[in-house]
Amino acid sequence: MMTHEEANELLASLALDAVDADEREAIELHVEECPRCRGELDALREVAGALGNVVEQVPEGQWSSISGRLYEGRDGDAAPPPRLLPLVGRDADRHELRDRRPAISRRAGVVFAAVTVAAAIAIAALVVSLSSANDQIAHLQGALAESSQSAVVAALETPGHKLVNLEGSNHADLAQFVLLPDGRGYLVKADMPALPTKDTYQLWGIIGGRPISIGIMGQAPGTVTFTIAGSPGPSDLAVTVEPAGGTPAPTTTPVAVGPV
Repeated sequence: MMTHEEANELLASLALDAVDADEREAIELHVEECPRCRGELDALREVAGALGNVVEQVPEGQWSSISGRLYEGRDGDAAPPPRLLPLVGRDADRHELRDRRPAISRRAGVVFAAVTVAAAIAIAALVVSLSSANDQIAHLQGALAESSQSAVVAALETPGHKLVNLEGSNHADLAQFVLLPDGRGYLVKADMPALPTKDTYQLWGIIGGRPISIGIMGQAPGTVTFTIAGSPGPSDLAVTVEPAGGTPAPTTTPVAVGPV
């Protein structure tokens, strides 16, 4: 029967399937009765399984350097092989197991060190991947903002465009829109304070005296594009503060209004 210490030393080897049949059977019998070893084995198997999902290229020569250092002794000498004793019977098995303990400990240490180093490489690769993804997202957002700005510039250069200035209650300019003859519209600039996450600015067109929702502008308007279809067009544009997601009809007094 394998002792707790002997089984514990071989958990990392079992997680990597680096034990022989007899050792596997002995360890698994112990793990069934030892919650502590069972928990450690589950954790080691999770690490070993995660390593198989790493797709980043490991730097050239990394593994050979690691393996070379793992098998060196403290003084740089290779670890000696286990001693073989010409014993037979139960005493022989007992003595053989005792003599194998140093080798078992070395092998478990090597396997555990390999798992630890590989896990560190996997984490580093994941960090690089996330960093690359964040860079791509930032680049995409920048490209979208630049494209939107280009659309505004093009609209301002389109013949027949109309500028609509929206003022607050104190007659301060809060927003400016450009409308094109085909009904497309763009926010040129805005000077409205950012709202909490539960609120949003909503744009309305006043048609026949009734407010018709044109779209949601968000908590801090920066890029707004819309299309006003149908005839007649709106006589005024208005902005209200509404619950996040918008409403079918205004629930508050407009914070900004301007004639079209």
